[in-house]
Amino acid sequence: TVDPRARLAAVDAARAAGSAADAADVLAPLPTLLEAAVLRGEAVRQAGDPVAARDAVWPVPDTAAGSVVAARDRVLLLSTLAGEPGSALELADEIAARDPAPSDGIVAALAAVRAAHRLPGWDTALTAAAGATDPLIARWAAWQLVEHLTAEGRLVDAATAALHAAATAADALAYGWQTRFLAAADWALALHGPDFPAALSWDGTDGVLRRAANLTDRALPDQARAYATAATALIEADTGLLAAARTRLGAAPAAPAAAWLARMEAWLDGQPDRAVHTTGDTGRGLLAGLHAITARWAAYDLGEPGSPAIPVDLPAPARRTLTAWAVGAGLDTAADAWQPVARREQIRCLIAAGLTGADRDPAVAALLRAEQLADDAGLTVLAGRARRGLRRHQIQRDTRSPRSDGRLTRRELDVLHLVAAGEPTRRIAGQLGISAETVDTHIRASMRKLGARTRTEAAALALAPTPARAEPFETPEDGR
Repeated sequence: TVDPRARLAAVDAARAAGSAADAADVLAPLPTLLEAAVLRGEAVRQAGDPVAARDAVWPVPDTAAGSVVAARDRVLLLSTLAGEPGSALELADEIAARDPAPSDGIVAALAAVRAAHRLPGWDTALTAAAGATDPLIARWAAWQLVEHLTAEGRLVDAATAALHAAATAADALAYGWQTRFLAAADWALALHGPDFPAALSWDGTDGVLRRAANLTDRALPDQARAYATAATALIEADTGLLAAARTRLGAAPAAPAAAWLARMEAWLDGQPDRAVHTTGDTGRGLLAGLHAITARWAAYDLGEPGSPAIPVDLPAPARRTLTAWAVGAGLDTAADAWQPVARREQIRCLIAAGLTGADRDPAVAALLRAEQLADDAGLTVLAGRARRGLRRHQIQRDTRSPRSDGRLTRRELDVLHLVAAGEPTRRIAGQLGISAETVDTHIRASMRKLGARTRTEAAALALAPTPARAEPFETPEDGR
């Protein structure tokens, strides 16, 4: 027979480590202890079973100790929010009315309800809850804040909040939570694109790739592994490393981000039949919009008639994009709405405007702008799609650019110096402290900027004492 106090201590340890299912199992033999009932309800809720959580705490009476009643109300509110979001608003009002001095747990739960319904001030409420004295409540509220900001398309804000929460978790040696927040920050930065603020760049996409590779080599919570894998695969797909992205996603935990990326990779790879249909959770907010936009592209490439339904509760840029697809006009305006959110989607809107526009001059202007933005951002595959669109209008593009050190980044030049010295990819990666995939990305970007057909030619052009120009030719869009 185990002393109930030992079980409660074990529950605290399991919850602190993020092992909700273990906490629930430890509490199973204590059905009559009210404190154990609310702890089990919280553990089962965190493990993803809101119905069982509600059943676990339902017997707790209003006459129980104040801390126990507060814990019960928190479980009831969050379980209701998961299953019946509309009813959660009414229950939140009831709980707030009868508890004039709510605990940290109740404050965080009320903030989560506000965020789910996008009530005014929801982000401020969650930020305040993330400063709770109870570290478990604070980390949960911070995670809610990061995920809701990401769903709203406020990717820079999401990365900022995630990095702050990661630093706080690291100070407390809560490494499981730290990795969740670091991976979520990199996912937000990868979605946003290469033009995020310098204070958050962490060496730009190089930093994202390096940290994600570092994280995925370790034993992580599934949430952290899913986000770290998605961030790496997205950058790989953007820069043409489609096979690497596909392999990486095949080993990723099931998650909406990975599901969208599998669809996106198929579309980028010219396989719209794989991209048009999907199964599983498509996420919410921004991610749901990205799923729908990619499906719309796949349907267009396949020549399928009709317009898929537009999901509800989308950020404005995603809703504008899908509406423009549906009515056949306004894609150039939708592109402008993406500019502060995600460069990739801005470019996709411009390409769509160029391919679907009835008037040649505006269509060509949109494709030229898309090509320039994609080139500047290193989005190799989208740049190739823009050029193919221009060829539909009988515009043959010379993809060879004048050599200019100003166009190559410092890291690209470092890589090409080592290429010129005859170093293979893995030795370059070791000398520069980056992954082999990142080396390949830099080489492909350099080849695109210089119009080179091989890595050796790129190194020769970059390091030549005078600008070298060859006859114009079309670089294969896969970079080979």
